[in-house]
Amino acid sequence: MAKKTKDYKSMKPEDLKKELIANRKVLFENNFKHKMGQLKESHMLKETKKEIARIKTELSKENGS
Repeated sequence: MAKKTKDYKSMKPEDLKKELIANRKVLFENNFKHKMGQLKESHMLKETKKEIARIKTELSKENGS
């Protein structure tokens, strides 16, 4: 069962930046919970980092072309 990711290619740069900020906030909160031993789903750290990388890639494509 594959997880469906958002289609970042069709999003506007403003929406991508909002999504990036939201994902960074989630990563910060999950990191804090992980350090405190309260995060049960530690795989979410890796998934959130990958989502941030996907967004940053699309943003760099927009700026580069």
